[in-house]
Amino acid sequence: MNLTHLVNGERTRICDTGGEQPVLVLVHGLANSIEIWDRIVPRLSRRFRVIAFDLPGFGQASRPDAAYDAPFFADQLSAVLDTLKIRRAHLVGSSLGASVILRFSEQSPDRIDRAVLAAPGGFGRRTHPLMRLPALPLIGDWLGRPTPFNNALTLKLAMCDPVQVTPDLLELTNRFARVPRSERSFVRTLQTGVGLFGSKDCASVARIAERLDRPTLVVWGRQDRVFPPLYAERAAALLPRSSLCLIDRCGHYPHWEQPEAFATAVEDFLTR
Repeated sequence: MNLTHLVNGERTRICDTGGEQPVLVLVHGLANSIEIWDRIVPRLSRRFRVIAFDLPGFGQASRPDAAYDAPFFADQLSAVLDTLKIRRAHLVGSSLGASVILRFSEQSPDRIDRAVLAAPGGFGRRTHPLMRLPALPLIGDWLGRPTPFNNALTLKLAMCDPVQVTPDLLELTNRFARVPRSERSFVRTLQTGVGLFGSKDCASVARIAERLDRPTLVVWGRQDRVFPPLYAERAAALLPRSSLCLIDRCGHYPHWEQPEAFATAVEDFLTR
């Protein structure tokens, strides 16, 4: 893994398995980092050049004073591809990362070969009440801070099996949350996507999805408590060239909680 200065001036950490195989770029979710992909990269790297990077505001990436909204993150994905001189790639995103890919498709559809969207937000208003707390007036910023208590709570919310919240994963999440300006990036990211009444911009997400004319795999855990699994079918219905994969005994992070099932679904879809 290398710290890299991107063409847009930001700094991030990039993991690149290299080689001449088809390029597959992984885009992580809120409060995650490159390491959330550790359980699938070894397998996927047998058939793909796998690239993962820290989104700005998380991991070891820079934490600019920015909006941390979907267009901002989409620009960062574009900057990573430009820096690595990648014209076109398969894109795999989890949660926030999947939403970033959707937004990126609006501005650069020709740079996407195939897309895998794991539990993106915005395909319906419903989300867990815990995700709405940062939207509360006056105290929302304070309640939404990525403290050790909150990190443990949100990771357990994201998992079907709490055993999957390993000590290493929790320690890593806490360590990156202590990096200066992490509170700002975390809270702003959450507030741009979720309000008091649930997910925002659902109409915009639907409009973008209907225009994503690329083969797309929608993946969802059947026990996802962050975004209800019923939204998987809604996403698949909106996307014009979609396939759907529901994974049992799985919450919001299928690549972490059911890595073999997730990697199999991704490989089958990308090599179909």
